[in-house]
Amino acid sequence: MAALGAGLAGCSSTPREPARVDYRNVPTYSGSAGRAASMSCSGGSYTVRSGDTLSEIAESCGVEMAALASANGLSRPYTLRPGQTLSMPQAAVHVVQRGENLYRIGLRYDIPFQQLASHNGIPAPYELEVGQSIRLPRGASVASAAPTRRTSAPATTSRRPTPTPTRTSAPAAQPTAQPAANTAVSFDWPIRGEVLSSFGRKPDGSRNDGINIAARTGDEVRAAAAGQVVYAGSELAGYGQLVLLRHDGGFVTAYAHNSRLMVREGDQVTRGQVIAAAGSSGTVEVAQVHFEIRRGVNPEDPMRHLR
Repeated sequence: MAALGAGLAGCSSTPREPARVDYRNVPTYSGSAGRAASMSCSGGSYTVRSGDTLSEIAESCGVEMAALASANGLSRPYTLRPGQTLSMPQAAVHVVQRGENLYRIGLRYDIPFQQLASHNGIPAPYELEVGQSIRLPRGASVASAAPTRRTSAPATTSRRPTPTPTRTSAPAAQPTAQPAANTAVSFDWPIRGEVLSSFGRKPDGSRNDGINIAARTGDEVRAAAAGQVVYAGSELAGYGQLVLLRHDGGFVTAYAHNSRLMVREGDQVTRGQVIAAAGSSGTVEVAQVHFEIRRGVNPEDPMRHLR
């Protein structure tokens, strides 16, 4: 799930200037360091001079040598020729689309939303503007931005599979706060019914990051625990009407395929409060609730927590 820690607003009234690429220059020293300092990377490209090395160019232009080599189709030993023009790697940025918030953007790139906020100087409540460019930390890649889509095993009464949010892992540089392993956290069932699809990997190679619970259209879907609504909408293709709740201890719960939502982003809800009406929205044709529990960004088997 995209966010794990705070309610996020969609758009702000104050537009932000798109992020720019800063090509860092190193101080002038003698020898190879002096050469690197005198290199010019303006315009997003560099013209090779006699004696240049790829590592010096990368250092001067403030980019990773591997990324520079990849952007120009170079392989070891990275032979260069004078007059050759090298293109700088494309800046790793994400352009905010309508309906997105920092939570969802973080999920897409496997980056905690708090790290994105810090990297871009965005203060709480993390308001974004449609069209705003969000700089991604070093190591993130535009090429790898599209998440690998997983689908949960089809419910026994559905003809189409239920998609589940992409599993992500928080970068070690700034891990998402999580409770101690021995912390006992319990959640109530969001709705009572037959489990149509259980947690985990399926024989066909797909994976369900939650469970699918049979329901009747209009049945009450309740908050499994007290928390805050961090997402309520239908912009995530495949999930239909979806609610995400943030809970104490770094937990997030998801409730998908609803026919109607009873809460809005930012609402505080109590355990057992009705948050939606069950349905068959998204990619299922039979009423059911796709329910997930995540600790940080990692999915856990809901059956371990439900009481």
